[in-house]
Amino acid sequence: MAEEPVEGKKKSSFIMNAVLFSAALLVPAIIGLVVFKMWLLPTLSGPAPEEEPVEVVDDAFPIGMTDVVFDEIQVSVMSDDPDVVPPLLVVKVAFSCATPEAAAKVTEKKSYFEAEILKYHQGRTRAELNDPMVQNSIQEQIKQQANILLKKMDPMVEMTVLRVMHLKYMIVDL
Repeated sequence: MAEEPVEGKKKSSFIMNAVLFSAALLVPAIIGLVVFKMWLLPTLSGPAPEEEPVEVVDDAFPIGMTDVVFDEIQVSVMSDDPDVVPPLLVVKVAFSCATPEAAAKVTEKKSYFEAEILKYHQGRTRAELNDPMVQNSIQEQIKQQANILLKKMDPMVEMTVLRVMHLKYMIVDL
């Protein structure tokens, strides 16, 4: 009889050790799998397809966009010293027109637009003209005025200047 309890104890001890051993292996494996699926996999794969942001391009070039390049314009720079010969600003500007019709109208009436370009560059000091913010402001003002002129020339047709660019912009001391 003494052998029976020892054998039962060995069997129950073996089963208990097997259960504890498998639990010791399975519990960390399950925790690792949950952590991998919930945190690591989404981090590595990036955003889900339905969450991908759609890129909106504000600055896209429309089909049919045409550039009109103007001749160089020379403008006197304002000087504080009346005894010194004032420097010259040499500017070459281009318009990006939304349609070929707008570019044709700008080319046809080029002198009106050159006068506007000249107007916004005149009467400025060297410090103003060297400031990038002022350069951007001049470009924006020319663009707005060009669009106003185009609207006055043909109010029935939608024509716009999308961008004004300085192709050449330098101050020359004489």
